[in-house]
Amino acid sequence: MKTFIHKIIESRRKAKMAKLLEWRRSHIEYCIKNSDIKKEDLIPLTDEEYDKLVSDLEEKVKKLKTDEPEYTTSDFKMPDGSVIRGYTLRNIFTWREIIASMKGRAKDAYYIKNRPCKKCGEDNTVFFCFRSSDESWRELCGREGYMLICPDCLTILGFVHYIMN
Repeated sequence: MKTFIHKIIESRRKAKMAKLLEWRRSHIEYCIKNSDIKKEDLIPLTDEEYDKLVSDLEEKVKKLKTDEPEYTTSDFKMPDGSVIRGYTLRNIFTWREIIASMKGRAKDAYYIKNRPCKKCGEDNTVFFCFRSSDESWRELCGREGYMLICPDCLTILGFVHYIMN
């Protein structure tokens, strides 16, 4: 039998979870709006798929000579609507940091339908919530947002941040 206090605690817990879900939804919608991804093309990964993706990435990265991911050259949309042609993303994240973020975060990742990798052509791109290391936040260069990667050729295809310090 639930007491009055238990009912209050349960209702507050539910309210907190609803607020957290709304917060996540607003961030992913912001990132989708500021990229060329369509919401209807997102396919959520199951927990098993997510765990397998992370373990496969770890194995691939262990075999690499460098921890630095590759980036693709693409067009970059400026806030004023203009486009910079052939913009190359700067290399500021390592695979070790990306994998650590994937392990330490909520399993918030999606496959993207009909979105082949610009480098290898595989239709296996993953869109997930990324947060840079605690050290980067202490050094006032932390980033959090959604990252688009190709786990097949280990390439970062895009990153849209919603928090930056």
